[in-house]
Amino acid sequence: MPARTERIHLCNFHQPGQVVDFPLWWDRRGFFDKYGDRQIDLGNPIYVDYAILLTKWEAMAWDKRCNELYGLRSPAIASKMQEFQSTLKETKWVVVESSEWESGMD
Repeated sequence: MPARTERIHLCNFHQPGQVVDFPLWWDRRGFFDKYGDRQIDLGNPIYVDYAILLTKWEAMAWDKRCNELYGLRSPAIASKMQEFQSTLKETKWVVVESSEWESGMD
């Protein structure tokens, strides 16, 4: 049975970008409800892989909303949230990559 995983590509001009896991505190279902109509098929002949382009401002607004809704958090999660917010401020574009992979649970 196929499963999905998301990664975020943080793109900057004149410097290397970063690739990070989809943040734990981001509402995955809500994200795809809001931005899913922007999905661009990446053309993988075997799996269904998509990319969604966001401006830094859209990503920062979504992150802020999810931070407020996440509720109780450990110091480690709070630190990751703060680090991600700082990284977003330096980012120009955000690409969310959604990839299908074979879970082996057929």
